[in-house]
Amino acid sequence: MKIFRHLTLAACLAAAPAMAFAQAAPQPVAAVDPARLAAAKALMDQIMPPATRNQMVSSMMASMNQMMLQAIRQNPELSAAIEKEPGAEPVFERFMQRQQAFQTEQLTRNLPGMLDAMAHAYARRFSLSELHDIATFFATPSGQTYLLQAPTIMSDPDVAAWMGTLMKSSMQQIPDQIAQLMADLKAVQGKKGATHGG
Repeated sequence: MKIFRHLTLAACLAAAPAMAFAQAAPQPVAAVDPARLAAAKALMDQIMPPATRNQMVSSMMASMNQMMLQAIRQNPELSAAIEKEPGAEPVFERFMQRQQAFQTEQLTRNLPGMLDAMAHAYARRFSLSELHDIATFFATPSGQTYLLQAPTIMSDPDVAAWMGTLMKSSMQQIPDQIAQLMADLKAVQGKKGATHGG
């Protein structure tokens, strides 16, 4: 049924954040300066205070999930398909809730590793003086406001609208991309059969 094809495509997009966190590990690199690393780790504690980290992750994932769901609902084909199959909407919403819970749990559980990796990244890119300057800024009222507001930027109406447009465009292109993939795979299979047949 068409509804299942649409929902499957939407589900693939909904699972994309989890896939993004599962990228292949980079090759080993040279160690960073211990003093810069210590300053960078202290900076991570400013950016994501230990006492509020889990709540920040939950809020971020909830915001991303809401934007994803809104964008999917705004897709004309998917909306029309769901209207023809009323029982599909609650099923899909439950799927989205499971995705949010799964991605939140994954990110929360792996947060220490992410922060350690980010500290190393900061230590490689900023000098000790620059890291201190950044920490000084974050300690100011403006810096505190920035840290408070930065995680909410993705839920801003303009950003959400852009995300919706991107999601709609992506969903429209995925069927053609899948069709091309299937055609390419059939072509490879055909060549393999011809080689064995010869």
